[in-house]
Amino acid sequence: MTGAESVALLRAAQRQLNAAHAVWLGLVAEVGSRGLDSADEIVRLAAPDRWGGDEVRTALRISAYSGNELLDFAWAVVRRFPRLHAAMAAGELSIERARVIHFWVRDMSDEHANTVIDEVLGHCSIDADRPWTSEQIGARCRTLGIQLDPDWAQRRFEEAHRERRVISWRNEDGTATLAAQNQDPARVAAAIARVRKLADDAKRDGDPRPVDHLRSEIALNLLDGTYADLTDDQILAHLATTRPTDDETDETADTDQTDAREEPEPEPAPAPQPEPEAEPEPVAVARSPHRGVQLTAKVSTLLGMDRDPAELAGQGPIHAEYARNLAKQLSAGQWRFAVTGPDGYAVSSGLVTARPTGWERRRADDHGIVDLLIPADLLAALLDGTLTSPALKPWWPVLEDIADHTATAPTEDEEAGDEETGAKDARRRFPRQGLRRDTHLRMTTCQGPGCRLPAARSEIDHTLDHARGGLTLAGNLGPLCEHDHDLKTKGGWQLLRLSDRKVRWITRLGAVYDVEIPPLIEPDRPGRARAPGDRPQPRPAPDEPAA
Repeated sequence: MTGAESVALLRAAQRQLNAAHAVWLGLVAEVGSRGLDSADEIVRLAAPDRWGGDEVRTALRISAYSGNELLDFAWAVVRRFPRLHAAMAAGELSIERARVIHFWVRDMSDEHANTVIDEVLGHCSIDADRPWTSEQIGARCRTLGIQLDPDWAQRRFEEAHRERRVISWRNEDGTATLAAQNQDPARVAAAIARVRKLADDAKRDGDPRPVDHLRSEIALNLLDGTYADLTDDQILAHLATTRPTDDETDETADTDQTDAREEPEPEPAPAPQPEPEAEPEPVAVARSPHRGVQLTAKVSTLLGMDRDPAELAGQGPIHAEYARNLAKQLSAGQWRFAVTGPDGYAVSSGLVTARPTGWERRRADDHGIVDLLIPADLLAALLDGTLTSPALKPWWPVLEDIADHTATAPTEDEEAGDEETGAKDARRRFPRQGLRRDTHLRMTTCQGPGCRLPAARSEIDHTLDHARGGLTLAGNLGPLCEHDHDLKTKGGWQLLRLSDRKVRWITRLGAVYDVEIPPLIEPDRPGRARAPGDRPQPRPAPDEPAA
């Protein structure tokens, strides 16, 4: 085909895609508006309820937040603003432009919203006489909104401010982004001004780091508690102690020269005066409590025997070098272990009291968590010398501690021996700390379909509700986030435990979804560490480029 024909075909394909998206949004609205008794008959709600988005998110394998956002958008396009849906079905309106229009008109009155839609819809088609880009459409929607209702911008601000929140997300390169959304702009201005001033003061004091790095360090330290109870002067003093090594060396040299010049003078008696000016005491307590930081890593990775990824709860996988450094930073936190069998699932678990030689011991004010995963055969091989590692010696107390806890753990027969205590604990409403910790170790995230909320931030749920006779035993417990817990107890969904490794959800529409409880160590990578120097199998070569 000619170049012009390829362009025409592209435009035709876009119109087909627009029509397909219209069908898709119609189905999203249909699924999300079905009622509780829709498993065998049609029951439509006047508008989607709190649980409608969950049917969408499980069907499409997306997050709960994305499911609710998609349902809100689909409902508005299909039911509230049917002209948008009709334009999409005719191939004239793309889903991207529909999202822009919906963003601006969703909180207008129906009369004003339809006036705006009438104005911009004729410019949305790629075949229009004067087609507008998405940016032009958004600008026109906003201008018309203010002209039609001058109070609209104020209402929009107030409604958005009610939805303010702080969120984070993982970037593709492994870093993370922290954002405070829908905040009071004056307070945001004051917050960023303080961060900038502290960074500027540090730069004026000779800190060689880029100002953006200083601002990042200051902002995170203010938020995570590192700088709790410190004044601005003490914050700057702490920043000075974290400067790059070369600058610290230069500063030390300058200080030594000054002292040498002052030594012969007869008035070094006031020398004690610099001590209160330096004030190192408050700087020493500038440390993060690591609240919410939970690292899960294979012992073999921390020993340098492999470079498998570790897991940072709520953030996803991290590379091995970062995990080793983070483990040392979390040395004062709570350390837990899980010994796994050949299938990668835990066979024993508990607390680790020992730390690698030279590392900081447990500290009550550090809330970080390190979960150490080690296969039973690897633990035995390391202890009997079958496998070695250059980093093994400092870790020896930790390995011995894990082995001692594993050897002294009660067997099933011993646990069943004290029937009276066991029966009493099984009737408890809430599990004891040991059982709660064991549940978190064996199931690292919420059991909800597609939910990735860490178990430590979830609720411990009885699969068979405690009020209905469910016992507080390992086989009847699992982590559920607050939303998925309510989905089960109030939203008409059922949760069945098929085994220790699989649960089944039955939605109120009768759809069935099985959720696998993943092994702690992947079965195809049973955790037996590669010997130092061993190279992994080469990856397949990429496909040949297209001709």
